[in-house]
Amino acid sequence: MNLSNPLRLITPTLEGEVLTVLARADHEFTGREVQRAVGASQDAVRLALRRLDTQGIVQSRPAGRAILFSLNRDHLAAPLIKSLATLRQDLFDRLRELIAGWQIAPGAAAVFGSVARNESDEQSDLDLFVLRPAGVEVDDPAWRDQLHLLQEKASVWTGNDARILEFGEAELADLAGEEPVLASIAREGIVLAGSLAALRPAERRASA
Repeated sequence: MNLSNPLRLITPTLEGEVLTVLARADHEFTGREVQRAVGASQDAVRLALRRLDTQGIVQSRPAGRAILFSLNRDHLAAPLIKSLATLRQDLFDRLRELIAGWQIAPGAAAVFGSVARNESDEQSDLDLFVLRPAGVEVDDPAWRDQLHLLQEKASVWTGNDARILEFGEAELADLAGEEPVLASIAREGIVLAGSLAALRPAERRASA
């Protein structure tokens, strides 16, 4: 699934991307703002907005020299469109709920990579980081079962290939400097559990 543009599940057209932008916000957009958000040509966005306005799902009103556009939230289709447009956040909520029920709580967990940056497409992996707490062996059966279920559920929920990057707290303590992938996770990861502070070298030194 394209978690950045989830309406592509039902329509591959530009209208789906325009609706995603409008459904994720509670304010009005100028045509140019919509165009910048979807990255299509101004003429193509103008035509898409016109077609959606004709169907009533998009509302438009003049504001000085500009025309402002918004999702018509009273339209019968609006709840369905908003539900699809926010699937990325719904995924994060499901993952948090699943991890919160673990028998062995992780030191931290996060989504990282293209999904975290909101730059993913249908072919993107769903990258998950999990920090194994101190005192838990890497081959602990209960711990491994949790990771397996997380990977399985994340793949089934999205259709994307879920991949888990696992580190132990002891491994972090042994790192002398900055590890590029950990720095990336600390900088742009979407936290699902715990804190990502331990991924930063300065934080590791302070807690040593």
